[in-house]
Amino acid sequence: MSGTSFDGVDAAIIRTDGKNYIKFINATYIPYTKKERSLYETSIFKNYHYITNFINNKHLKAIKTLLTKTKFNYDNVDVIGLHGQTIKHKPEEKWSWQNIDAVKFVKKFKTNVVSDFRLNDVNNGGEGAPLVPIYHANIVKKKFKDFPVAVVNIGGVSNVTIVKSDGSFLGYDIGPGNGPIDRIVINKFNLNFDVDGQISKKGKINSDKIRKIISDIEELPSKRSYDRKILDNICLRNVINLSPVDGVSTITKAIANLIYKKVKRHKPKKIILVGGGRKNTTIKNHLHKVFENPVLSAEEIGWDGDSLEAQAFAYLAVRSMLGLNITFPWTTGVFSALSGGILHNYN
Repeated sequence: MSGTSFDGVDAAIIRTDGKNYIKFINATYIPYTKKERSLYETSIFKNYHYITNFINNKHLKAIKTLLTKTKFNYDNVDVIGLHGQTIKHKPEEKWSWQNIDAVKFVKKFKTNVVSDFRLNDVNNGGEGAPLVPIYHANIVKKKFKDFPVAVVNIGGVSNVTIVKSDGSFLGYDIGPGNGPIDRIVINKFNLNFDVDGQISKKGKINSDKIRKIISDIEELPSKRSYDRKILDNICLRNVINLSPVDGVSTITKAIANLIYKKVKRHKPKKIILVGGGRKNTTIKNHLHKVFENPVLSAEEIGWDGDSLEAQAFAYLAVRSMLGLNITFPWTTGVFSALSGGILHNYN
């Protein structure tokens, strides 16, 4: 899994029946370089072949590193789920593009590969996102008995899964995540991200700018899923007249406000933060102040927060091979629950 934050590639190995049995085994992470991140952010089409080549190579390296780490051979692996790298996600136009050369992975690892997880959903009227709620729901049900529980993933874009007491679940994108913060700190502070939320603690928060950011996002045509770069641009254009520190602080508070606004109506008994943004203590502190119930990071409940999405796509790959549903009306807005993914067989 390489998320919209484009910080690196996460790979995870799980053992699962694609239903209720899920065992996490191990994970690894291969970062993108600063140059690679810059090219992805600024010139993806101008440097398309170069960029897609290093995306494939980082995914190959992640899988090889993980197999070495776990001492697994290629023939221990039944299927590889490859989400790929999102180039564009345009739910309002009913298309989404994740780039990865799946055939190369079939040949390299001599096993089945499932890719293009969003395609069938989009072709049948869904928005192609979010895809991870069914995984969140199954691991939440193993961990908790007091519901509802909200799993808030703060990646390049923020999204949430709500798991209810009857076992049902729903999911949707919330709004911006790390994306616009990363763009400021990379360009202005020569950092890859706001480490522990240290920069956002120092600036002044502009409430008028926050209201405008939220208003602009709520005017977007899609309400279930968003393209990261559109959200980034909304945030950045609204803080352009602020200092970089104040801009980071303002956007960080806007992210927390949106999370609260779009999650509170479900009255969650617990809020679990996953994704890279769970490490931003400023976001977490903002959420602590407004939610009555506990706001916990993945590690506080025994999850490996860095690899959770990679685990999810391993799980979805197995469900895809078994013809089980991976998208639902209550997650992507598709007309009925559907399986998905394209299977590349190794013969």
